[in-house]
Order: sequence, then C-alpha cells, then structure tokens
Amino acid sequence: MASRLYPTTQDLFRQVSMALAWLGVLSMIGSPTQFNVMALYIAGLILLQERQTPWLMAQFLPGRCHDALNRLLRVVPWSTRALMRLLIAYAKRQVENGYLSLDDVVIPKPFAKCIPWVGWTFSPSKGGKVRGLHIVVLLWCNGKLKIPVAFRLWRPRQNCRRGQYRTKIQMARQMVIEVRAEGLPFEYIVFDSWYNAKWFAKWLDRCGIIWVSVLKSNRCVVYHHRRQQVRHLAKTLHLQWCEQLALQAVALRVYLPQYGTILLVVTRNGRGKWEYIVTNDLYADLTTVVERKRSRWDIEEMFKDAQQMGGLAACQSRVDQATVRHVALVLVTYVVLERLKIDPSETQGDVKRRFQLQAITGGAKPPKPLRARTA
Repeated sequence: MASRLYPTTQDLFRQVSMALAWLGVLSMIGSPTQFNVMALYIAGLILLQERQTPWLMAQFLPGRCHDALNRLLRVVPWSTRALMRLLIAYAKRQVENGYLSLDDVVIPKPFAKCIPWVGWTFSPSKGGKVRGLHIVVLLWCNGKLKIPVAFRLWRPRQNCRRGQYRTKIQMARQMVIEVRAEGLPFEYIVFDSWYNAKWFAKWLDRCGIIWVSVLKSNRCVVYHHRRQQVRHLAKTLHLQWCEQLALQAVALRVYLPQYGTILLVVTRNGRGKWEYIVTNDLYADLTTVVERKRSRWDIEEMFKDAQQMGGLAACQSRVDQATVRHVALVLVTYVVLERLKIDPSETQGDVKRRFQLQAITGGAKPPKPLRARTA
C-alpha cells in the first residue's frame, strides 16, 4: 500500500505501521489488509490538521479509497476493547509505577441530531449546557508517558432502552474493574469532584485503592465533634506556607458523613483561592497529597492534544460503532505520536508538525532568510 502513496507521505505510513505492529495490532486484527487500512487511517489523523474525515484522508493518502476507511469504522470485525487491552499491555511493560487519572470531555456537536450518543450535557469549559458527545476516559500516567487504557461514550437517558442507562460514574467503575482484571499496576486514582460520589469512593476503599479528589466548599465535615461546612472550617485553621508547593496548606483528619474518616488538605494559593483535597490515604504527607491532586492535569493535556492533533471531534458518521471506533483510533494515535518521538523533549505537536512539513517540503531544506538592506 505504501507504493500507492505520494513519496513525501510514504515514510509516515511506514512508521505508523511499525508502531502499530510493535503494539500488537496486527495480531489483534488478523488481516494484513485491514491492518494497513487502520495504519492509513491513523496516518491521516496525524497528517491532516482538522476535519480528518475518510474522504479527505483518501485525497492526501490515496492508498485506498474512502469507502475502505468507512468500512473500517462501520463493518470490519475488530474490537475496541481488544485495542485498549493492547494499550494496557504497553503500560504494563513500563518499568516505572504509574497512577490512574479519571475524567471526561465534551465534544460540542450542536447540529448532530441523528447521533444517539449526542445529547444535552454540562460542559465545564463552556460554563453551561451544550449539545455534544460525552467521552469518559481512564488515563495511565507515570510522569513521562500518558496512555489511555479505557474509555466509554456516555449515552443520554432518553436515547437508552429501559434498564440500560448508565451514569458516567458507573462507567468509571467498570473501567477500573477492567484495568484491574488485566493486572495493570497503579499507585492511586485521581478525579475531580464530579466523580466523588460516596458509593464510588467507598467501593474504591473496599478494593484497597487509594483515591484522591476534591470537595466542594459547601460539603459538611465533622472536626472536633463539630459539624460544619468545609469552607467555614478552613477559615478557623492555621495554614503554613509550603515553599515546595508555593502555597499555604494544612492537613487534618476529619469525619465525612457517609464516607468515614478521611484526610483533608486545605490549601490557599497566592491569589487567595481555596481548595479542599481529600483522600482515603490517612498516612500520606501533605506534599504527597497535593502533588497527587495536581497530577490530574495530565488528562486535561491529553484531551487538548487529542482534540487539536488527533481529530477527536472529526467523526461525522451517524453509526454507533463508527463513532466509538473513531474515538478508539484517536486514542491510539495519541500513543503512536508518543512512539514516533525522536527526542524525549519533543511533544506530540512537534511530531505531527514534523511529518506535515515532510509531506509539504519533501525533505528539502528551507531557503536562507532574506536580509533587510540597511541604509
């Protein structure tokens, strides 16, 4: 298939194929032809900057027609769960221990009225309700690598059959069960206040999983036999300046109704913003808890890169399976970009830009810059 591509894009296709073969995609999908089509699709996600649709991919990468790319998403027999298991196996091969970060992202699709995954939902980035696609992702990180190991698409209640509706927290629980069944080691799981439901936190505690989250300012806690809102309690505490964290903080054990005894870390930065971090690790020190909470930002960076460089919002198909498979291939593209780095200091954006410039210039060196004449 590489011989049918333009010479400036053949290297991209070969390197993507090698990365997918290293992950074990060929043994998963079985057919070499469909493996090449998948590699072509991921190469198109990398090469194009936006609107990565099968039709545009076929224009820039004429290895196969756009119908073959559409069939890959709609009818070719392969499993997204099996593809995620390959990423879990990749994470298990890492020497350094990692942690899990749980969050969701909303892809605005205001005009998609026929896609059952799309519905009205709250978007924190937009600050209100939007009509869009809600994707829940579980990310494994170790400080160097960010590997998506599980995902779910949330379906609005009105688009579900009776008894089949699942909340985002229920989906999160199922994803944690899956990665534990695959034997993926992790130190803790971090999530925001949206996933801090009492039944989910207690279930993690029963499973022996350390969790880190945040409390809303109006939540009530019991400290020294007095029940009060956490924002009122914070004003009575003596916070100490932590040079390493560049903020004021204090740690104390409190009783949270329906949760039990937890460790509460109250912080206040230089701009006067308060934050209330909670964890079931009662013996963790203050610095560790704050750094664990800050590590949740990795998944936000992954969402940004997946949307800007992987075409997370590019799928326009109305077929359920096509939408799910497109999201899975975008997450694999994120890992492939990590594998294609030449230097550890490179970002996924640098890798994408390198291949785009190679396709445009064909490897030719840029001309010397013009020098302005001086008077």
